[in-house]
Amino acid sequence: MDQRPKNARVPAHRVVFHMNEANRSAQIVRFGIFDADLQTGELHKNGVRVPLQGQPFQVCAILLSHAGELVTREELRQKVWPEDTFVDFDQALNTAITKIRTALGDEPDNPRFVETLPRRGYRFIGPVESSQAPSPSAPTGRFERLRAKARWISVGACLLALLSGIGVWRFSRKTAESLRPSLEVVPLVVMPGDQGSPVFSPDGNQVAFEASDGKNSGIYTTIIDGAKPLRLAEGAVSSPSWSPDGRQVAFVRYSLENERAIYVVSALGGAEHRLYPVPVSCCRIDLSWSPDGKTLAFADGNGDLSTRITLLSLADSTTRHLTSPPHHQFDFGPVFSPDGSTVAFSRVGNGGIVADLFLVPTTGGETKRLTFDNRPIFGASWTPDGRDIVFDSWRGGLSSLWRISGTGGTPRPLAGVGVNAGSPSISPKGNQLAYTQWLYNESIWRVDLVDDKHGRRPPGLVISGKGMTARPDFSPDGKKIAFESPQGKQEQ
Repeated sequence: MDQRPKNARVPAHRVVFHMNEANRSAQIVRFGIFDADLQTGELHKNGVRVPLQGQPFQVCAILLSHAGELVTREELRQKVWPEDTFVDFDQALNTAITKIRTALGDEPDNPRFVETLPRRGYRFIGPVESSQAPSPSAPTGRFERLRAKARWISVGACLLALLSGIGVWRFSRKTAESLRPSLEVVPLVVMPGDQGSPVFSPDGNQVAFEASDGKNSGIYTTIIDGAKPLRLAEGAVSSPSWSPDGRQVAFVRYSLENERAIYVVSALGGAEHRLYPVPVSCCRIDLSWSPDGKTLAFADGNGDLSTRITLLSLADSTTRHLTSPPHHQFDFGPVFSPDGSTVAFSRVGNGGIVADLFLVPTTGGETKRLTFDNRPIFGASWTPDGRDIVFDSWRGGLSSLWRISGTGGTPRPLAGVGVNAGSPSISPKGNQLAYTQWLYNESIWRVDLVDDKHGRRPPGLVISGKGMTARPDFSPDGKKIAFESPQGKQEQ
């Protein structure tokens, strides 16, 4: 049963790293009418902040710190895009330089600040002067701990009321000593509505996701670190899944007649092709495309108030059932292992309140239970080596991400992601993680009734929510209200 938040408006953001003051002096670099604060990662023009964050600012800071000197493209790659960062370096660097020049009002043919030395690198040619910034009062120990633990960069969400967004975290084992990270949220994709179910393309350069916001609803793809999202399918659609060659995206379309069908569309957009009608069930139909490209896994209603994991052959549209859950239990969210031998899925019972993670061989056979938490689960993703599974769970209170061995054992929390996180997707290279994040702003209201159909006066606010509140209940004497609320990241 799909109990994920819907119909919310979310601007997606990215958490980037700034230089850590423990490794260098806090400086403000002045050049012309510009000030660059190397401590906070901010650029100002005549005292007004200029939007330049993340990797473009890092490149600018490196050029400023070597003013008048050639900084080679290779040096920039090593400092800003280490070897294990999966990205098109040439395109990323060219984009960063373009953003720097746009922020500075500079021109490549007649530069005042950033000079290009063809096939070699760049040089900052403007006059530069430095001064010490005021020392912060906070101790640096906290940032040292963050640096030691948080080695991922995230795309998260800025949320209002009941909202969700998409996040991408990057892992880097090599970071330039002069650019050690602390965290800042900056915009990446700003879209109305609710975005979710992110999934990486096979090359790790794009993320497909679903969006729900009336006329803007659909299946989208976006390039990591830039570009406007491309809508591949419009309307009531969900559950994107990439073909192994990255050329197509499968998804589920819902009709006004409450019918569902699996479709496929080119990753570049175009006409949709209907693959298979799916019987209506109470559960969400998440898709997973097999590594060999021959099969799609999905949740299929069996007419017994249950859903089972089913494999759809793309060659002849025949189906084969993998699981047979007990009555009133629902199997959903299938995810193929990297070698295609196993499918991970969630089994839900008790009205969608309890769930656990299971495995089943793609050849059929007995299921294996991995978790024993009886807590809601909305998504899972295999690590590229097939050894571990990252999944979301409410096992620690609010939904967060956890990691468990494919052979079983005790789940371990995924550090740095935080609460209200779900629907993880791991990049094929293993250095990035996309996920959905929700925040809540719920309130409890009271209505005085004349009878069971009519109120005596307009509803009155009892508890103004700054988070999640749920299941209010009056005391026997009617003078108190008990309710659930996550205080201190745990349910109370």
